[in-house]
Amino acid sequence: MMVPAGPVREVPDVTMDDHFGRVAAVYESLRTTDEAPVRAIGQFLPDRPVTGLDVGCGTGRYSRLLGELLPDGSLLAATDVSAAMLAQLTAGGHAPGVVPLLAAAEELPLRAASLDLVTAFNCVHHFDLGRFLTAVARVLRPGGQLFIYTRTPQQNARTIWGRYFPGFTEHEQRLHSQAALLDAVRRTGGLTVTATQTFRQPRSSTAERLRAQAEGRHYSTFSLYPPQELSASIATFLARLPGPEVSWVDEHLLVVAGASRPGQAEPDGPASPASHPIKDHAPRSALGASEAPNRHPGGRAQITPLCARWIAGQHRQQSAQIGSRA
Repeated sequence: MMVPAGPVREVPDVTMDDHFGRVAAVYESLRTTDEAPVRAIGQFLPDRPVTGLDVGCGTGRYSRLLGELLPDGSLLAATDVSAAMLAQLTAGGHAPGVVPLLAAAEELPLRAASLDLVTAFNCVHHFDLGRFLTAVARVLRPGGQLFIYTRTPQQNARTIWGRYFPGFTEHEQRLHSQAALLDAVRRTGGLTVTATQTFRQPRSSTAERLRAQAEGRHYSTFSLYPPQELSASIATFLARLPGPEVSWVDEHLLVVAGASRPGQAEPDGPASPASHPIKDHAPRSALGASEAPNRHPGGRAQITPLCARWIAGQHRQQSAQIGSRA
C-alpha cells in the first residue's frame, strides 16, 4: 500500500548563479559584515607576509577586511563562481591588492602547498563540503590554516528569520551542524581541527528594512521560495514581528583547521585546542574601532564545477605570484 507523501512543494526554476547574478549590484546594501571573526583570525597570523585565499568571496566584503588585516607584503586572492559578484569586487577600486579569480571552491586552481591561509565566510553551505576540504588541504602549506565562518541550522533557527519567517528553516537545508563540520575536517587527510568559536552579534532593524531584505533576497534561502509563496510569507512575517523596530542576537560559528605536518596527529579530548574559545582581541592592523565596518554586504559561491578563469588580464602577474610563491 502506498503512503501519501504529503503536499508537493513547488520548486522555483532558479539556480544560485541566477540568484547571485541578479542581486550582485545591490548586495552591498543588503548584507551585514561582522568584524569580530576577522579580528579573531588576526590572532593566528604570523608576523610576516602571507599568501591567502578568500573562497566564495562574492562582492568582497570580507576580502577587503582581510586584506587590511594581513601583514605588509602579503598576497590575497578572492574566488567565486559568480562573475557578476566579482565584478562588484573590482568596481571602483574598492579592494586594492585583492586578486579576483573566477573559480569553483572545489577546484582551486593554485599550486599545491602554496597558501598560508584560506578563508570561507558565510558560503560553505554552497559547496560540496568534502571536495572543498580536500581542495583546501592540497593548496595549504604545512602549518597553513583554514577559517570557516558559517551559521549552523540551530543558529539559523534562532535568527529573526528562523523565528518569524514562515518556512525559513524548512527551506534552508544546506547548512552544516558544528558536529558535521568538525567531522568533515577530521575525515580530510592533511587537516586537523585547531579551534572553534561561537560569535554572538547584537542586531537591530526595522520592519521596513527587513521587508526590503526579504524582497531583495539578501539570503539565497529566499530564492528557494516560489514567488507567490515568498510574497505571502513576507506579509505573514511582518505581521508576526513584535513591533516596527526589533532587536535580536545573531549567532555564527568559526571553525579553524590547520594543515598537518607529516606525522602530526590531531589533538583529541577535552583539553584539545578545539575545545578552547578564541579570545576576541584586536588584530595587529589599522582596523581600529573607528574604522569598524558598518553594514557591509557579502557574497557566496555555488557548487558549479567551472574551469577557473581569471576575470581580468591585469591580474595574471599577481596570480602567478600567488600560485608559485615558495
